Amino acid sequence: MTIDVRELSVAHSSDIQKELRESRLRSRGRRPIEIGYTGLEVFGSLITGEIVEHNREWMGPNRFKLVDRMRKGDATCAATLMALTLPIVSTDVVVETREGADGHKPDPIVKEAADFIYYNLFEGMQESWNGWLREVFLYMAYGHYAFEKIFTEIKTGPFAGAIGWKEFAPRHPSTFQQYYFDQHGHMTGVEQQAFDTENNSYKSVDMPIDKLLWFTNQKEAGNPLGVSVLRPAWKHWKYKDGFYAVQAIAVERQGAGVPYAKYPEGSKGPAIDDAEETLQNIQAHEQSYVTFEEGWDIGFLDMGSSKVLDPKDAIEHHDQMIPKSILAGFLNLTQGDRGSFALSSDSSGFFTYSVQQTANYIAGVINKTAIQELLDINYPNLPTYPTLRFNKVGHISLEKIIEGIDKLGGQGFITPTIELENHIRGLLNLPSINEEEIAAEEERNMDKLKAETELMKAAQPDPQNQPPPNKKAEPPK
Repeated sequence: MTIDVRELSVAHSSDIQKELRESRLRSRGRRPIEIGYTGLEVFGSLITGEIVEHNREWMGPNRFKLVDRMRKGDATCAATLMALTLPIVSTDVVVETREGADGHKPDPIVKEAADFIYYNLFEGMQESWNGWLREVFLYMAYGHYAFEKIFTEIKTGPFAGAIGWKEFAPRHPSTFQQYYFDQHGHMTGVEQQAFDTENNSYKSVDMPIDKLLWFTNQKEAGNPLGVSVLRPAWKHWKYKDGFYAVQAIAVERQGAGVPYAKYPEGSKGPAIDDAEETLQNIQAHEQSYVTFEEGWDIGFLDMGSSKVLDPKDAIEHHDQMIPKSILAGFLNLTQGDRGSFALSSDSSGFFTYSVQQTANYIAGVINKTAIQELLDINYPNLPTYPTLRFNKVGHISLEKIIEGIDKLGGQGFITPTIELENHIRGLLNLPSINEEEIAAEEERNMDKLKAETELMKAAQPDPQNQPPPNKKAEPPK
């Protein structure tokens, strides 16, 4: 029996095309089965490979020590992290419904769910929102940070009986020993080894990823470890720290002169011993002095400190590069004549975009891994999920906002509402108002207008006592 190779090739090609068509048809009805990999190298539940890090000093637990040395021991690194943190911490947060954001009246059940989330986040938690949010920002320093979602039954308040969050308990990344992944490279959980204060011993626990709020900075190829914002600044911090040490040694060894004594030839041992003791006890003091006999010479040797290379310029250069690594180079413009106002505005604008994106990311993690889960427990089958949102981050020019509202309102692009007025009042630190107050004010205005109208009518002359308009009044007889 002979087989035609051409017929076999055609048949094989036809089978492949048929399979592709069926695959496309299946993909229209449901999500195709995942067949690829993230590329992350994981051996024995340990994340390795150059995708994660190429510098050995930043591999393993040592990176946490480096970060702590930088953020706790260097003023510029600390200020850089504060520049990322404070604008978001000081920004107002709202929980809004999708319908309300689009200008439509929200579904009552969705509005109630939004009020529930707001109440739980800002009134029902053990720790304050701002206190917790400050710790969230450690994910930028370490590259990642996690919180365990602790649930409880709400006992009091308008949502008593519902299941809510008790707290988002911090889980420090240095306590994670192993990371678990599925076959395609998606993390499924971690092993934590931490100190158990009740038993005074270390204990290991496995935590699934859906139990955690996991924040990652600059996640790449499914790497949950992320990249520290201080990582690009590490080289400059290392050089600066070394140059500071060189400067300190130079000041110690050559900045101050070395005292010396020249004694006459033939001086005896006791006199020399007294001179040495005097030199050892020389100190800068308002009443310090030295007495010596004729022929003795006491002074300070010039160690040539002015000829030693001063590392000040190198220190200043590397210090300026640290905030530049997070687009905060405008922080250096106040140091001498280093830039114009326009340059500062452009630089701060890029930084503001970066900080706004950070706020959006934090809100996105909370919305996806916390809010939706809690709403599914308490409000099943919601038509839409309420979402947490940070207002615009950064400096707000009230003059420009008021001017813009005035122009848009005059052209009919903005409709005056209670929400808009209260928002403007909030920007101006003025008390807000409600519908009852507006109705009462309108009633007072109507009463005032009515009273003024009555006064105007009373002040007008009686038309019956007036002559006809086209007839002259006759003189009295």
